[in-house]
Amino acid sequence: MEFKHEPVMLSQCIEGLNINPDGVYVDGTLGGGGHSSAICGMLSPAGTLIGTDADRDALEAAGQKLKDKKCRIHLVNSNYADIKDVLADLGIEKIDGALLDLGVSSFQLDNPQRGFSYMNDSPLDMRMDQDGGMTAKDV
Repeated sequence: MEFKHEPVMLSQCIEGLNINPDGVYVDGTLGGGGHSSAICGMLSPAGTLIGTDADRDALEAAGQKLKDKKCRIHLVNSNYADIKDVLADLGIEKIDGALLDLGVSSFQLDNPQRGFSYMNDSPLDMRMDQDGGMTAKDV
């Protein structure tokens, strides 16, 4: 299944970040990379994007979407709640802006293997990171 997700309020989010072309920006809910692609489009080669997502499928989709961008890109399989550790691991002490598009993506809801919906006859999983933790079925 192709990872498709249209970023919500894209122009407003980008405007709100007031992007400095050489700045450092965090997309804490990377998803399919829609917001990040727009951010990278405004960054110079000296600018940096750090994208985090707990969903490996999202990271893979975003990596494909961002592969031709000219800014520095770090994609990390992590929850946005761990951003302090992610930044420390990357040696980044300060950022210029951050974006969180909270919620579940249509890809996760529409994909029966992800188990986010009762609409399909499949086990309830409901984990962003399918590599660990308790599933909804286990609860």
